[in-house]
Amino acid sequence: MLEEHEKVGLPCKCTGLVSWRTPETVKLPKELIVNKLDKGKFFSPDESWFELKSKKEVYVLDRPGLDKFLFDEAKKEGAEVKTERFENFTRSNVHIKVKTSKGVYETKLLIGADGANSLVAQTAGLEIPKNIYVGMQTTAIGDFEQCAELWFGKNIAPNFFAWVVPENENVARIGLAASSTPKVYYEKFLKSRLGHNGLKPDVAGVIRFGVMKDTVADNVMLVGDAACQIKAFSGGGITYGLIGAQVCADAVEKSFEENKFDYEFLKNVYDKEWKKKLVPGINKGMLFRNIHKLPEFQQNLVFRMVKMFGYKVLTTFDFDLLSG
Repeated sequence: MLEEHEKVGLPCKCTGLVSWRTPETVKLPKELIVNKLDKGKFFSPDESWFELKSKKEVYVLDRPGLDKFLFDEAKKEGAEVKTERFENFTRSNVHIKVKTSKGVYETKLLIGADGANSLVAQTAGLEIPKNIYVGMQTTAIGDFEQCAELWFGKNIAPNFFAWVVPENENVARIGLAASSTPKVYYEKFLKSRLGHNGLKPDVAGVIRFGVMKDTVADNVMLVGDAACQIKAFSGGGITYGLIGAQVCADAVEKSFEENKFDYEFLKNVYDKEWKKKLVPGINKGMLFRNIHKLPEFQQNLVFRMVKMFGYKVLTTFDFDLLSG
């Protein structure tokens, strides 16, 4: 396992808000669960709002701690870790030679779990979606109700949204994502929500979404953000990434059992399999993203209609868009 950073989990690039599926997919230590929330407030561009109570709690995680936990679990299972940066690879017969910042390694399979700007994907010639947003977040002290807040509007976060996710009554994670000039909107939102904008972001990251034509090549598989295994509406990738990782692990086992590492085999045992599980949710998220494209007066109307008529439907809403 090649890990670029000396300190696993840092820099943090994720809010860490997940559904019930994550603790069920991975048996998380209790200390990684910072908070549990069962309701959310949704704010329209004119700052009218409605509140929804969920039948199942969502979890606020220690995000760097989650990475460190998974990293340690991999080592317990025998993974050999090298603190080196991937640079490129070349093919040599049935193997590929992986060049890093410190050396060269031979492997039959290279798994690219290197994020939204995956260098593995680029080196393999895999086409990645051009839908990009940059998220910025800080940790703020204040007085926070125990619910998640989502704020919509072109003056808040064009084509995305801003969020407030409380760790407790006195601390919250506050941020937003935007396709351009995110720092401008970030500072403006902090000013309106907190009364000041003097907090530098302590979390930042690229959100890339869409369905890739291929997440495999000869001897190569992509997983997680590198494969765009994220929710297109919210940009969340923990649950989708864990599901994708399990399919990837199963595919690796099959690949070595049959000694097959070519594109067609990996396409069948991995790319098609993870897409069966996750692409329906990704497509739903792409559809829901259309609300961002509406003029603000129509967004306000949608919010009023939901407030009047949509509660029963939305209280059964699947946070991960994977059922229903």
